[in-house]
Amino acid sequence: MVRLRSILANTVFGLIVLVIANAVGLGVQISVATLLICAIFGIFGAIVVIILAAYGVAFAAFLVPPPL
Repeated sequence: MVRLRSILANTVFGLIVLVIANAVGLGVQISVATLLICAIFGIFGAIVVIILAAYGVAFAAFLVPPPL
């Protein structure tokens, strides 16, 4: 039960950090992958997702695949 409570707390705090990052204008995509990373690693995972999105490596909402 403690483990489930910890995962839920990590998810909520990580999601709050991602929403704040989007409100500031960093353009982080909130998806299942980002939620899983936040659930496992918490706020630290959210910060890593934000850094990767800022450098355009992954999780960026502004990346669009090129048309065929």
